[in-house]
Amino acid sequence: MAETAPKRQACHGSCHCGLTQYIVFLTLPHPFSSSHPPKPIEQEVYRCNCTTCYKLNIFHVHPANPRDDFMLLSPLDPDHELSIYQCHSKERKFYFCPKCGVRCFTFGGEGETDTVDLTELGGDREGKREVWRAKWDGEDSTRPYVSVNGTSIDYREDFDLRALTEEKRVQYFDDRSEPEEKKKEARWDRPHYGGCY
Repeated sequence: MAETAPKRQACHGSCHCGLTQYIVFLTLPHPFSSSHPPKPIEQEVYRCNCTTCYKLNIFHVHPANPRDDFMLLSPLDPDHELSIYQCHSKERKFYFCPKCGVRCFTFGGEGETDTVDLTELGGDREGKREVWRAKWDGEDSTRPYVSVNGTSIDYREDFDLRALTEEKRVQYFDDRSEPEEKKKEARWDRPHYGGCY
């Protein structure tokens, strides 16, 4: 990984066929590790061992601000133009491309189409354009859930999933323990039972 001070970067991502395209703003290189874990409102890179995330092979990248740090560039109506998988409480939607099947992001909450100036937000060349993003009033009680599948982010040297794993900058969460058991604390060295690297 690059030896530079972490700063907010615009990262592009897409499904394999390109129908789904997005921009996510991340602090890179990812500054968090076991010696400096993120707070709940900061960016996270993690894997959980729940059966959904394990079977879908989701490498969660949770941006710090669900409204300003993730914008869907296409399609602009994901509920009608992408396929959706929901399970358990059905509070979150696992969106995937109906053509190539790639799961780019998971969303829980309300979204809206908006016109934003991506250059003002930190994008390098986008300018003003219409996007789909989380609708949010800034209150914790209404905070939407946004998670990008890290494997769908275009490769960049300062966001290398292999290096993040080797440098122990990926958190591993336990969500497979039975309800009567106490969930194990997040760890950085290896997945919990039933999880994957």
